[in-house]
Amino acid sequence: MAPSLDRRTFLRRSCGFALLALAPRAALAELLRELAAGPGGAGVFLSGERLQTLRALCAHWVPGPPEDRDPGAGEAGVADYIDLLLGTFELVVPHVFAGGPFSNREGGGPNYFFRWLELDALEERVWRTRIEGSRGLPAREWNGPVRGWQEIYAAGLDALDAAARRWLRRPFAELGATGRSAVLGWLPGGADDEFHELAFRHTLEGMYGAPEYGGNRGRVGWAYTRWPGDHQPHAYGYDAIAEPDPDQAEAVGRARARARKAVAPSDEGPLDG
Repeated sequence: MAPSLDRRTFLRRSCGFALLALAPRAALAELLRELAAGPGGAGVFLSGERLQTLRALCAHWVPGPPEDRDPGAGEAGVADYIDLLLGTFELVVPHVFAGGPFSNREGGGPNYFFRWLELDALEERVWRTRIEGSRGLPAREWNGPVRGWQEIYAAGLDALDAAARRWLRRPFAELGATGRSAVLGWLPGGADDEFHELAFRHTLEGMYGAPEYGGNRGRVGWAYTRWPGDHQPHAYGYDAIAEPDPDQAEAVGRARARARKAVAPSDEGPLDG
């Protein structure tokens, strides 16, 4: 029996999900669910405990059932989106810029969004600095030291959990809405404003952004807001385009009759010379 691959190893060997561009839509959705970290499991970058804290935080900002009847951050896989963003340089081709021009969400061809664009040297340096921080490297500190997203998240999530355990004797992930609000709002020792602003922005990206980046699972963020997303082009079959829509049939019939009359041969003979 072949040894199983853990999630991180699979992601490193996946060549940037290039093959997922060819997967059927149903299989694609199932593959994305399989790649999400299981309950308590570690993510691409975050440890299991930090990922649980992040899931609770995202669900607090965008709650789903039973607190809200609409899907929330948990249903959309927002925490997995953030974790994949933080660990994107673990992948062969980092998931920074999706390909294009079409996702073909309605069928008709491969999903070109899954054909991730390779970064040039400058783009990679900029994004590594943004995500990983400058780490004392001169090439990344052209404008001074940079605190990367990875460090901001690690410190912020640890601070939330430490404050919850200190004041409420429970991990942040196990608190109810009132307890989470207290830790985020007025109890001392929580995360700083930089973390709050960054995590909230990424929560919205994961909730309403393109699903290829790991969030908005099943397009739930678009569905309940009644936004179709990038659904063009539609894969219309021949029957759908061969005849006019019912409300246009009469007008098209009149136009066809005029066209036939215009090209019909004349009953008159040739003109005399």
